[in-house]
Amino acid sequence: MARTNSIWRKPLIQVGTVSTREGLALITRKQPQVDLIELRFDALRANHADALGLARAALEKRQNLVLLTLRTQNEGGAHGWKSTERIRLFEKLLPYADAVDFELANLPLIKSALQLARRLGKKIVLSTHSTKRKITYKRGIEWLEHARHTRAEIYKIATLARTRKDLNVLVKLLVNHPELRLAIMATGPQAKTSRLVLPLLGSRLVYGYLDAPAAKGQPPLREVSKALEL
Repeated sequence: MARTNSIWRKPLIQVGTVSTREGLALITRKQPQVDLIELRFDALRANHADALGLARAALEKRQNLVLLTLRTQNEGGAHGWKSTERIRLFEKLLPYADAVDFELANLPLIKSALQLARRLGKKIVLSTHSTKRKITYKRGIEWLEHARHTRAEIYKIATLARTRKDLNVLVKLLVNHPELRLAIMATGPQAKTSRLVLPLLGSRLVYGYLDAPAAKGQPPLREVSKALEL
């Protein structure tokens, strides 16, 4: 637990995503270049009917801290969950993960999973996504006001940014709210720029894939790490 806590105190946490059957092996071998491995279980479930067994076997042997994500399609996920399927899978997988990503918009539907994560002492990333439409600064503030009512280690926003003006909205949200542990990133044309600019301004998470892109345009983590070093 002390090791887990030390990760969340870092000013920048590098997250490597795993979303394929082959990538699960990376969880069972120490990956020194990452602080946290995100298991995108929605992508795994979309391609493998036996995803639960595969994931649990890997998580039981994990040598890295793991962030569990079961993204919904309306938030950019790869699998169309049935009404109770996602709750059941959260219950089966949460004991084997170190942290979990919950979407702010879906909290009313997964209240029991949130309560379980609390009981098990799991770290929580509370996320909001708008991957097909840019947001205004006012909309971003509304998200933050809503999110801060739920205790979490990090509050994450990922939204479309086509222009520098769109990216400036995200910059403004980040720099105007230093009291919150924010992870803010862009999708779309400004995604690459956002992965360099926003971490330097205090965004707490930066993502890259370890096996295959978990989202459109996602770069490999080694590329992101190298750019940040420079």
